[in-house]
Amino acid sequence: MARLRSRGPVRAEHELEGDLVRIGRSAENEISIDDVAISRVHARLEREGGVWRITDLDSTNGTKLETIPLRPWQPTPVMHGAVIEVGEVAVFDFLLSEAERAGGDAATVRQAARKQVRLTPTEREVLELLFAHYDEGRPAPRLSTLQEVAQRRFTTTAAVKMVLQGLYDKFDLQGGERNKETLSLRAQQYAVTRTRY
Repeated sequence: MARLRSRGPVRAEHELEGDLVRIGRSAENEISIDDVAISRVHARLEREGGVWRITDLDSTNGTKLETIPLRPWQPTPVMHGAVIEVGEVAVFDFLLSEAERAGGDAATVRQAARKQVRLTPTEREVLELLFAHYDEGRPAPRLSTLQEVAQRRFTTTAAVKMVLQGLYDKFDLQGGERNKETLSLRAQQYAVTRTRY
């Protein structure tokens, strides 16, 4: 089971039971932190398809993942060993169980891999170009920007955006999930592309 291990003088661990865990000052949260720097409902961790994501819920003092401030309402994938900072006062290590590190919730992962997504040649090319920096062996790879994909396809960023909108629909991405990062993770879960990270 995934868990958060707090840093600081008191080393407490919080097991993440279920697929949705809220963090905040209110006692209604699954993880309650009684500090004025923490918003009433500050952030949430949620698991889908065997992947955990953290979302800042437009908190007053923000949430950081690996020292990088999160944009409000933007779900961001969390990997084993990542450091989460809540409201500049609470710091946690995000830890997965050995079974989850080996492949996650087997039933969920198998179900995701079984889903068939039919892609056009253009959609497949755009999806692969998102991983260009990984394939080129860059020391600190990242997903390609829309402009980089457009340049490699000799087209406009508007055309790339249209292709991405179709991909978001095909991969059933809703609301805050409609971004390149979530799309790339979902594509790897469904075995549409090979695993790069």
